[in-house]
Amino acid sequence: MSDDEILALYFARDEKAIGETQKKYKKYLLQIAQNILGNKSDAEECENDVYMKVWNSIPPQRPSPLKPYLAAVCRGTALDLYDKKVAAKRGGGQTAAAIEELIECLPDDSSDDPADLAALKETLESFLAGLPQRERVVFLKRYWFMTPVKEIAAEMH
Repeated sequence: MSDDEILALYFARDEKAIGETQKKYKKYLLQIAQNILGNKSDAEECENDVYMKVWNSIPPQRPSPLKPYLAAVCRGTALDLYDKKVAAKRGGGQTAAAIEELIECLPDDSSDDPADLAALKETLESFLAGLPQRERVVFLKRYWFMTPVKEIAAEMH
């Protein structure tokens, strides 16, 4: 089923939309969640939460394309779950390792000021645009999808 057909099911409030999303994107979403959470049962919990969040956000959202929207929802959901697990002295996956790798690049003080966040976004977009495609893919796999270094190396030869 195409993404447009799946979106039409969401807009019709047809529960088949969730099943079709799961059929098409389950493996993809589980991989993202597993990379962040490092644990199959947590990844499955995250995947289920993603379907509920997507159901509640479409409509009014009409994401196009659907796949990156699902990835963003999954990533955010997994990071929220990761934060809860770390707070409870549980955790794992690649998240801590990836964050440690970036610590030296981050400012000492964090800000929620929209101007600071916009400047950070612009800087990051400029940095990524300046990278050759191969390096950009590696960067995004590691720091957006939290893919283990060993897996990236195997995929990228």
